[in-house]
Amino acid sequence: MRNFNNIREIELSEYLPGILKNIRELSAIMRVETPVVRELWQACEDCMNDQFIPEATENGISRREKMLGITPYATDTIEDRRFRLLTRYNENTPYTRRSLERMLTSLCGESGYELTIITSKFTVIVKVALIAKKQVDSIIDLLERILPYNMVFTVTLLYNTWEMVRPYTWGAASAKTWKELKEEVLP
Repeated sequence: MRNFNNIREIELSEYLPGILKNIRELSAIMRVETPVVRELWQACEDCMNDQFIPEATENGISRREKMLGITPYATDTIEDRRFRLLTRYNENTPYTRRSLERMLTSLCGESGYELTIITSKFTVIVKVALIAKKQVDSIIDLLERILPYNMVFTVTLLYNTWEMVRPYTWGAASAKTWKELKEEVLP
């Protein structure tokens, strides 16, 4: 991913020929115009970044949300909003097991989920890793839109198991509640 921010620091007085740099009027003009040109340059960079969701500014994210009819939650970070947009754009792929796995991998990471499809019962089970637990609602929305209507699905969290907690000493484990041991990402 290329990020165009801070590619160039602009100082207009550097573009003046040496003989003109000592003229007070031109120096004053350059001092006044430099911030305006910097703002213009930043606006151009923001416009370029807004073309790509991973680099989009707040303005670019808001514009895409408005186009897709997505209302962000008050507690959403910019990364949560990006995730929701990527989810919505990825759902246009025709549903197959491989395409669903690709979508989940792009959204949750390679080891960020477990997918079970029971075709005889028309059931899809997705378990999401704790590091992506804020994305569960987005994944539910995705599945509602792409799965055939005769498929039933559940989305749950991949809670910590005893095997994951076992390496910790009793002192380290007892510093947390049972709920924290089960539902929080362990270091």
